[in-house]
Amino acid sequence: MGYILAIISSIFFSLYVIPRKLSKQPALFFSLLMGTGFFVGSVVLYLFRPIIGFSDKPSLILLWSVLAGVVWALGFVLFVKSIDGIGLARSNQWKNLQGPVGVILCLTILGEYAKTNPIFAVLAGLAVLLSAVAFTIFNSRAEAKVNLKGIYLAALSGLAFGTVTVINKYVTVSTGVYLQQVVWSASIMLSLFVYISLFFKNALQEVKKVDKRNILLGLGAGVLYLGASFFMLQSYRYIPASIGFTIIQLNTIWTVAIGIFIFHEIDGKKYFRRIIFGFLFALIGISLLMLAVK
Repeated sequence: MGYILAIISSIFFSLYVIPRKLSKQPALFFSLLMGTGFFVGSVVLYLFRPIIGFSDKPSLILLWSVLAGVVWALGFVLFVKSIDGIGLARSNQWKNLQGPVGVILCLTILGEYAKTNPIFAVLAGLAVLLSAVAFTIFNSRAEAKVNLKGIYLAALSGLAFGTVTVINKYVTVSTGVYLQQVVWSASIMLSLFVYISLFFKNALQEVKKVDKRNILLGLGAGVLYLGASFFMLQSYRYIPASIGFTIIQLNTIWTVAIGIFIFHEIDGKKYFRRIIFGFLFALIGISLLMLAVK
């Protein structure tokens, strides 16, 4: 069940970034709308508590979710900026350095080495890194130099997301999923509003200028991320985060395929060998996890 939930989560992790490719609003505004959609969706899901029958209880441990929201919000803004700079396919692979980061932190901080073979888990993370390198394709050295900033931004976002997954796992085991999502998403939304207030004068008036289409795209991204986070957190109830989080990196395959075949960010015919190697390393990384469970 943990594996299945993680795979479903990986699909949503690919879907939630597509609206950014269709949106033209500033990264911070899009991020705020995404955070708002995530928060509203989390509250609605929590209100179904009597029907679903879960029993999350308030706890001081949920304060960790506030910190997770602050860090995640910063990471998401960096990720959105990297998408704007180098495209969905390339940025997603460097963002997926969150896999190795999350695995190593879960093994060390959460002590998951008791359930997970650290050698295979780290090798799986390295395979994801090689996949990122394979997909980092530019048509010229000049283009690569210009887009180096996008790579840095995506890698930093991966560091932020990898750190957050440790908190997610700890809070999930301690308190549950539904209430955690409400607190986490509220922290994301408020953090992004603070970021906008710092970088934009008359922030509220600027946000009001966003047209209906871009509002719906931002909110839609948040609802899709609700699916990604929900299935991710549910998977943590069954398997170690070092395993589940790396399985979620299967979004590599879905996202790159979308970037290549739908948005045509990379010339599939010209770079088919590197694309094949990129997919191959991504699959190797996931396969290694089959050997990682003790």
